[in-house]
Amino acid sequence: MRVSDTGERGLLSFLQRRFPGIGPLDDDAALLPPMSRPVITTDSFIEGVHFHRWWCDPNVLGRRLLEAALSDLAAMGAPPGFVTVSTTLTRETELEWLEGFYAGLTSRSDCRLVGGETVSGPALGFTLTAVSDAGSDGKLLRRSGLRPGDGLWLTGRLGRALDVVRLMEQAGGLHGDGLEPAGPVPPAELEQLRAFLTPHAAFEEASILREAGVVCAIDVSDGLLSEAGHLARESGVDVELALENVPLFPSAGDRRLEAACSGEDFVLLFGFSGDGADFERAGFRRVGSARRGPGRAWITQGGVELPAGGGGYDHFRE
Repeated sequence: MRVSDTGERGLLSFLQRRFPGIGPLDDDAALLPPMSRPVITTDSFIEGVHFHRWWCDPNVLGRRLLEAALSDLAAMGAPPGFVTVSTTLTRETELEWLEGFYAGLTSRSDCRLVGGETVSGPALGFTLTAVSDAGSDGKLLRRSGLRPGDGLWLTGRLGRALDVVRLMEQAGGLHGDGLEPAGPVPPAELEQLRAFLTPHAAFEEASILREAGVVCAIDVSDGLLSEAGHLARESGVDVELALENVPLFPSAGDRRLEAACSGEDFVLLFGFSGDGADFERAGFRRVGSARRGPGRAWITQGGVELPAGGGGYDHFRE
């Protein structure tokens, strides 16, 4: 059955029956509890630009988009909270697929889907708005907190999105509980594709950072150099990144710079002034340093600066 067979009211009733924790969908707006310090973020995902349905089962896609949206909360040190979703559906969208997608959207017990909007359009798309309460005690992680002498650290590996469209086509998508490919894929590339489809918003890592006194962080969604550039400009310092120290997926091979700048990794890049021994034990890796300067970021290998093009994903650049 397609959404055109149910109509808008029928669709909302269908979702409310399948997911009684949503809502209530019959109110004009969601009523949230009082918050001492609200934090809010919005992300949009369009089929053909950010995802393809054939990549994976709908519940995996729903969870992936949820984690991507929540990643901005984690990057500021805020906990999960509430999410609304504005959904654009084609008339041919199947209810069974949509049910699986919403199962992914509602898969976190610490984040409640409280409403949204549903409209018809020429392409499938979702806009997720996440709201959290940062609490009244403690500082949030900000892009403007980097200082000269700070080390730059990553909480995880990069390179999930490197050649992802080609690799997905080669695999024929990943499906089932084990995310198995339909076609032959080398083990290293399969590891990368599974990681690409199953990111996690780094709430646990952010908690470690806040406990250690870190005040500056950003999530790596548009590429390492792009995110380092944000920290450099917002903090008014120069940032140097050593490519040989950047942890990457084995599938990157000798394409380290491309992998580091491919984006969609959702790990945290943060600054810290101490020796970072506790971070090393947590599996984090120091990848650079900040110094006095006008706010420029660059990548080196063996001390030699590398040309990095635009440095990250840009929606409006060819």
